[in-house]
Amino acid sequence: MMTSSITGEDAKFIGSRNVVLNNLEVKENALSELNVPFKVKAGHIAKLELKIPWNNLYGQAVEATVDGIYLLIVPCASIEYNAEKEELQLQEIKQKELQRIEEAKQKVADKENPKAEQQDSFIEKLIAQVIKNLQVKITNIHIRYEDDITNQDSPLSFGISLQNLSLETTDERWNPCLHDQCEHVFNKLVRLDYLCAYWNVNTKMYSKSRQVEALKDLKIGVSTSNFIPETYQFVFQPLSAKAKLEMNPRAEVDFASPKINLEVNLQDIAIELKRPQFLSIMELLGSIDMMSRNLPYRKYKPNVPCHNNATKWWEYAINGILEENIKPALNSWSWKHIRKHRQKVKNYRKLYKSRIKTKSPDEEVISALKELEKELDVFNITLARQQAEVEVMKAGRRIYRPGAKVEEDNSGGWFDWVWSWTGAKEEKPRDSKSGTNVFISIKADT
Repeated sequence: MMTSSITGEDAKFIGSRNVVLNNLEVKENALSELNVPFKVKAGHIAKLELKIPWNNLYGQAVEATVDGIYLLIVPCASIEYNAEKEELQLQEIKQKELQRIEEAKQKVADKENPKAEQQDSFIEKLIAQVIKNLQVKITNIHIRYEDDITNQDSPLSFGISLQNLSLETTDERWNPCLHDQCEHVFNKLVRLDYLCAYWNVNTKMYSKSRQVEALKDLKIGVSTSNFIPETYQFVFQPLSAKAKLEMNPRAEVDFASPKINLEVNLQDIAIELKRPQFLSIMELLGSIDMMSRNLPYRKYKPNVPCHNNATKWWEYAINGILEENIKPALNSWSWKHIRKHRQKVKNYRKLYKSRIKTKSPDEEVISALKELEKELDVFNITLARQQAEVEVMKAGRRIYRPGAKVEEDNSGGWFDWVWSWTGAKEEKPRDSKSGTNVFISIKADT
């Protein structure tokens, strides 16, 4: 989620090994995949650094360092509705869902191709070796949620703060080291410093300030060894812990040790909830359901108080029900809508069929597909794609699915190359069994 949910302002490539990204901004809809009625009001990652020894991945460690993760989360209703921005975010969610479906289909196809699995074994071993010697350090984390929608008379905020989280590769005696390829069981020493959680009732709202000031407040609010904020109503006080993690990736074959063995050394922890905090939690749990129900009607909501504006709020209630519930239900069963929708699906199937026949489809085809994807839902897009794939497979053609790995045809050698110049060599249609697997077979409309 994070790679597609952040944007960067500054990037530096130090030599051929280090990558440094500064001032990464987290997108407003970064939480869309969690299916919660919340959005990111202010999100910032100060620094992301990767040290990758490309010339010796087996002998040196890959180091990942993240400094300064600050997130301020608010209910969707707290952010002013913007039709254009909302439409772009909905399209992003739709494209992510379509990509997830295509990846699932590709995984099924890869399982039926043992040759591809054999070719990928080297990459898998390399990734496993990198994970063995991966060193991770994350510092200064503050994630905060604010809400003045649930109870306007008593705004609430809760969050977590963490000064340091690190993972370090060690040997059997928990001393720092590097593992070689022969070792199947590897150890990680996990360290946690000054983790705390708080739930404030009738609190100061960072989200009412400008984004720069809100981020500054988040940075100041990180609990450290030298500073503990006095304004927090702690659920548990800052604590530190160490954990010894032992991992055995070959646990399915090697029964000598479990796949994951975690030993945590945690200091005394006291969890405390006062009555106002408990009541605030109950209010929020009930409010989340109402927020989710209200999401489709945000576009009609007036930005004025109910008092002395009864007419606008009645219009909001009437228009919301009419436009989102009644009119779509009536329109979806009209012959005009059915005919128009069916034509869109047929056009999409035809265009997608021409796209998957070639490695490099025309830009016009891709552009037309994107326009139709804006109007069709995920179900109809997936259905049209499956119909197109069935037709291509029946024709004995190869399917070039977007984003999938393409296996090159085996060359017949120098003699076949010369023979092809005579024009005597005929291209045989591919067996439909060698095509890409399709979940369901549906007879396409003619």
